[in-house]
Amino acid sequence: MQQGLLYSFLLSLALYTGSVSAVDMSTTEQQKLLQDVTLQHKVEQLYDYAIQDNIDALSFALQRLALPQQEAARFLLFQKMEQQNLSLSSLLVDFVQLQNRILPVYQITEKGDGYEFSVPAFNYSSIGLRLLKHWKRDQRAVDFVLTAEMKDLNLKQWLSGPNRISHEKLLIEDLDKLSVAAIQGLVDQLTSVKVTSWLPSSAVMVRLAQISHNQDIYKLLWLMRSDSAIEAELERLSSRKDPFAISQLMLAAQNPRLKDQAIRALAQVDPMSDEVKQFLVDRLSDDNDVVSVARTLVEHGRQNWLQELLNSNKHVKATAIMQALNR
Repeated sequence: MQQGLLYSFLLSLALYTGSVSAVDMSTTEQQKLLQDVTLQHKVEQLYDYAIQDNIDALSFALQRLALPQQEAARFLLFQKMEQQNLSLSSLLVDFVQLQNRILPVYQITEKGDGYEFSVPAFNYSSIGLRLLKHWKRDQRAVDFVLTAEMKDLNLKQWLSGPNRISHEKLLIEDLDKLSVAAIQGLVDQLTSVKVTSWLPSSAVMVRLAQISHNQDIYKLLWLMRSDSAIEAELERLSSRKDPFAISQLMLAAQNPRLKDQAIRALAQVDPMSDEVKQFLVDRLSDDNDVVSVARTLVEHGRQNWLQELLNSNKHVKATAIMQALNR
């Protein structure tokens, strides 16, 4: 106990001096301490104080522990807070920041052929930094939601500044937390202008289209330069095959880079609606599209329907269709 009190004194002193003598600990000693039932029960008590936001009791109970139990408890507490995804209050943030400033005393030294390095036996600071990082992210998410709900979020400015990448990620992850009215407010910023001079990235547009289910957003999306995000959204719609998804497949086919993918998806719609049939007939009546469309239909078992078209529709390009059927 005297050794523990001595190290508690040294630990407190380290906050002001910035250094403390390290003490080696074996991995066996480390694991034995972390698995100690009495200490785990103490950590449960500490966690209860944390979720109650009782920082005074939490700090006092932690400080009463002698070393090395105090370091192990701090590590286990932070670990549990992270595992439970505990939302940090402002008081808990201050607590975590203060604990992170305490330099660890115990270390594990690993030796090998020509090398030796030491790591903290209880690396609570790395977990603490993650907790603080998640808290900052949560704060940004709250700000995003509140600003959007108040209709004060200027999408172009917000997604064009130095924080563009982090803001894009935030919007993609938290857009579904917004109300219908707030989402519509973001949609209107892109669809109500007469001339579109700016659009967010394709990833943002895809997410906005998915959440809003807005035809005008999808129309803008299909006009963008095709990339993996847009192609993935087209693939997602292809797997659904509901009326809305099918209408988007036909619209996407107007993009030359998406045309083949969209036509392949439409060729697999079963049963084909009259709308889909008319769309494909129009393509089969176009000199630029007939060959590729006819081949795609044949590849997906639509020979009988193509043969019926040859017998019933004089507008389709019969020669190209027959060549596809006879391949």
